[in-house]
Amino acid sequence: MERLIAEAAGLPLKSRVRLLDALKTGAVLRHDDGVSFAVESLAEFKRARKRSDANRDVESWVASFHDGDVLYDVGANTGALALRTAAVHAGRVPVYALEPASDTYAALVRNVELNGAGAVVTPLHVALLDVTGLQLLHRASAGAGSALHAVGEALDYRRQPFTPVATEPVLTFRLDDLVRLLGLPRPTHIKVDVDGFEHKVLEGAAGVLAETRCDVYIELVETVDGDPHVPAVVASLHELGYELARRIEHRPSGTFPRVLDALFVHRERVARGPR
Repeated sequence: MERLIAEAAGLPLKSRVRLLDALKTGAVLRHDDGVSFAVESLAEFKRARKRSDANRDVESWVASFHDGDVLYDVGANTGALALRTAAVHAGRVPVYALEPASDTYAALVRNVELNGAGAVVTPLHVALLDVTGLQLLHRASAGAGSALHAVGEALDYRRQPFTPVATEPVLTFRLDDLVRLLGLPRPTHIKVDVDGFEHKVLEGAAGVLAETRCDVYIELVETVDGDPHVPAVVASLHELGYELARRIEHRPSGTFPRVLDALFVHRERVARGPR
C-alpha cells in the first residue's frame, strides 16, 4: 500500500486526479436487504458496513410503520436508516433526511441517488435546533460519515467544550418553522441522533410534537451515573404529552458513557392502543 501511494504521489497532477476519479467509480457496498452505499472514505465504509444488535431495535420500529406515514430522520448521516425505511416500505413511507455536515450530506445525496430513492427520500442540508437562522457547525472530526459534531456551541456529547478540527456555517431550523415555511408534511415518526443536542431539537419541535402526536425515537448518552441530561429529555417530552414506551440499553449497567435508545409515544396513542 505504501509503495502504491508513493508511486501515485509521483504522478503529474492531472494523472492523480484521473486516478482519484477512477478509484471512486464502483466503490459500492451492497447489503443483502438491497440497500447500497457509495463509499469514498474509510469512515463511510465503516458506517455502511456496520450492522449491530443496536440497529435491530430501531429497524423493528421502522418495520412497524404504515403506508402513508412520514419519517423525519434527524441526524441522518450517510442515510442508513432513511434508505432502509424506503426499502422496507417500498417507497410508501416518505422520509425527510436532515444532515448538517457538508461532506456527509454530499454522501447522503449520493446514496439516495445510488438506490434510486429520490422520489421517497428527501435530503435536507440543515440542522434542527431551538433557533432558526445561521449557526456554526463545529466538527469533531473531518470526512464524510464522521459524527459527534456540535451546532452553535462547541460542546461534545458530555456537554463539555472541545476544540473543533474545523467549522462551517449551516442553516438551522426549529422543526416548527421548517414544516411551516417549507410546507412540509408533518411527521408521524421522528428519529433523533444529534450527539447531546436533543433538548434543543425538542424545544424547536414543541408545536409539531404537541399537535402531531408522533412517535419519537432518540439516541441518548449517559456520561456518568446520575447524568441529568436523560431525565431532562424524558421530562421535556412528558410535558408535551409523551410517555417513555421503550428503553434499550446498549452497554452493561454501571458502564459509562452508556448509550441507550428511547422510544416515546404520545399518551393519547397509548390509550387508543396500536392502529
